[in-house]
Amino acid sequence: MRRNIEIVKFENKYAEDAAKLAKDCYLEECKHVPELPLEVDIPNPSRYVENGLGVAALIDSKLVGFFCCLTPWNNHFGTSKGTYVPVEAHGSVLDDRKRIYSRLYEEAANIWVKNGILSHAVGVYAHDQEAVTSFFWNGFGMRTIDAVRSLESIGENLPAGNITFKELEKDRYGEIHPLRSGIISHLNKSPMFMPHRQDSKDQFLKYISKSERRYFVAEDLGEVIAYIKLTESGESFVGDDESMVNIQGAFMKEEYRGSGVYSNLLSYMIEQLKNEKYTRLGVDCESFNPTARGFWLKYFSPYIFGLTRRIDERISAFYE
Repeated sequence: MRRNIEIVKFENKYAEDAAKLAKDCYLEECKHVPELPLEVDIPNPSRYVENGLGVAALIDSKLVGFFCCLTPWNNHFGTSKGTYVPVEAHGSVLDDRKRIYSRLYEEAANIWVKNGILSHAVGVYAHDQEAVTSFFWNGFGMRTIDAVRSLESIGENLPAGNITFKELEKDRYGEIHPLRSGIISHLNKSPMFMPHRQDSKDQFLKYISKSERRYFVAEDLGEVIAYIKLTESGESFVGDDESMVNIQGAFMKEEYRGSGVYSNLLSYMIEQLKNEKYTRLGVDCESFNPTARGFWLKYFSPYIFGLTRRIDERISAFYE
């Protein structure tokens, strides 16, 4: 007989048990992706109590699942107000996980839509098929992939000829601007349809001065033809671990694609990073970007899928 699932508001009294669930879910993913760090700081779910938008699932008064979100913001993947549920902001026991997540989302979504929150996103561990299936059945589609690899050599051979690789000096960062314009044009096209405005070189220089980042590049006779941007911060608590450095931007001129240059740039960068404090390399990309997806998944193991759902805004008339 199916046990009754009671859905209640997420409160501080559930935070300790929720933290244990979040850790258990992470350790499940570590079994599938051994490149992930076992000892990592997972943010405590208590931080999600204040906004009042989270829910908890109870069976016989025991916490079996929870589902919380970030404070909503406007223009979330478009013009709607939206929110995001990070991987540490939800969790469920293994038994009947699909149904638990479905009930959690049903109640959370009801609260969110009543508050005008129509764009919903959730990070789910890539190998948690029960959770992924539950969200797919609830109208979500895939948008992003977070992936990781250890800093082991990938065995690519450096190409001959005029191609060279290096870490770009800060006073040359402006040379990345034409490639940034290329990635913006690429993302605006089908099937990505991600609207980004082109910026001037001055705007770009102002943008790159705001935070710490590094660029590894391939050059052809001194001209930058490809780059990989690195930052210490990632898209999840895993990416923020001190053992990891993260790829947060990449592009190569179209005429060089298929030449092996980009694989060799990645190989070169990994060899340089081996001499530093890092042991892992992270990357994220849009799942609907076939160029990026096809390249990164050759060398990296996915561990988080970003799923999204956009609610028809006409439903708001029924909640007035």
